[in-house]
Amino acid sequence: MPLAKYILRPGINREGTNYSNEGGWFDANLVRFRKGLPEKIGGWEKISTNTYLGTGRALHAWVDLEASKYLGVGTTYKYYIMFGNAFNDVTPIRVTTSAGDVTFGKEANGDATINVTDASHGAVKNDFVTFSGAATLGGLITADVLNQEYQIASITSANVYTIEAKDTDGDEVLANSSDSGNGGSSVVGAYQINVGLDVYVSSSGWGASPWSDGTWGSTSSIAETNQLRIWTHDNFGEDLVINPRAGGIYYWDKTNGVTTRAVAFSSLTNANLTPTKSFQILVSDIDRHIICLGADPLNSGGTARTGSVDPMFVCWCDQENAAEWEPKTNNTAGSLRLSAGSLIIGGIRARQETLIWTDTSLYSMTFVGSPYVFSINLINEGIGLIGPKAAINAPSGVFWMDLKGFYFYNGSISPLASLVHDYVFSDLNISQAYKVFGF
Repeated sequence: MPLAKYILRPGINREGTNYSNEGGWFDANLVRFRKGLPEKIGGWEKISTNTYLGTGRALHAWVDLEASKYLGVGTTYKYYIMFGNAFNDVTPIRVTTSAGDVTFGKEANGDATINVTDASHGAVKNDFVTFSGAATLGGLITADVLNQEYQIASITSANVYTIEAKDTDGDEVLANSSDSGNGGSSVVGAYQINVGLDVYVSSSGWGASPWSDGTWGSTSSIAETNQLRIWTHDNFGEDLVINPRAGGIYYWDKTNGVTTRAVAFSSLTNANLTPTKSFQILVSDIDRHIICLGADPLNSGGTARTGSVDPMFVCWCDQENAAEWEPKTNNTAGSLRLSAGSLIIGGIRARQETLIWTDTSLYSMTFVGSPYVFSINLINEGIGLIGPKAAINAPSGVFWMDLKGFYFYNGSISPLASLVHDYVFSDLNISQAYKVFGF
C-alpha cells in the first residue's frame, strides 16, 4: 500500500469534540506550532539558585545609565531587586518604633513562641519586623536570637503579637526557666509594609476576608491588606517606582544601591501632596509623568490627601518631578475622574498613549500638553479587563482578556478569534479572576 501524506491543521481546537475535530489537534501540553508543525517547548532554566519569599506576581526589567541590568520582583510578602545573581530585599518600612516601645515575653518553658508587646502595632499576620537593641531574656533567648528579622506568626490583639524564636540559621530556639526578662528598654522594631492576600476576594468586611475579620455586618474600606497582593512598578529613568495594589507608592533610588530600601514618595525631598494609596503606578510615554490609577484624591480644601482609595480617580505628578503632585498654574500635575464603570482594574503604557481599563470600559489617555496636560477618550464601553495583569503590549498592539473573551487593540478594538475560547471560559474560576496574567 503506498504511503499517503496527511497534514494536520496547526493549532489546538477545543470548540467541539475530539471526534468532530477531524484533521486537527484537540489536546496538547507545552507544545507550540512552528511552520505549521507541532514542536515541544524546550523547557526552563533557573535564572538564579537563590530564592525569595512569597508567591511571585510581578516582574520588571530595566537597565541603568551604566548599562547594568536589574529585575524588580514583587511577591505576596516582599519586593526584591535582582542584581547579578542575588535577590535584594528593598521592601519599604512602614514604621520604626522608638527605643523601648517593644518588649518580649516567653509563652512557656520549652516553647519557641515569644509574645511581643507594642501598643497599636498595626501589623497583620505574616508581616515582617526587624528587631534591634534587644538584650537577652536571660536563658536561651539571647540578644542574637531576638535581634533579627521575624515573620509575625499570629496577632493576639492590637497591642500584642507572637513570633517563633529562631537562631541565625533559622532553627527553632526553645525558652527555658532562665528566660524571665523582657528584652530591655532599648528595643526598636522596624515594621515592613503590611503583606497582602494570597487569594483574591471581590469585597471586604464581614465574611469576605478571614473568619471574624471585622465586626458582624461591617464593611471595610479598600486597603492593601484586603486585596490580592499584586505589585505594579516602572522605572523612572534609572530609578524605580513601585506600588502594591491599594497600598502606598514608593521610590527606589538606584544611586543608593541595592542594599537600601524603597521609601514612601512623601519622604522625597520637597515632596508635596503625594498620593498615599493607589491601585497602580506607571510612567507615561515620552512626557515622563508618574501616573497613579485609583489613587486617593485631595480633600475639599486641596490641602491634603484623603487617605482613602477612590477607585475611579487618576492623578499624575509634575513632569519629570516625582515629588510634586499639587496641581498649580506653573506645573503639569493634575487629576481626573473616570465615569464609565465603578472600579479601575488596570492600565498599560502603549504607543504614545496609556490604556486604562475599568470593570466595564476601556479609556485612552494621551499627553496633549498645557493647559489640560492629558486627554481622556472613552474607546469602548462594554469590554473590561478580567484582572489587573491580564493585558500585554506586543509589537503589533495590545492584547487582553475580559470576562467574555480575548481582544486586540491598535487604535480600535477587535475580538480575537480563539479555538480555545469555550475551553477557557467554561472552566474558569471567576472568583480568582485577578490571578489571570498575560505575557
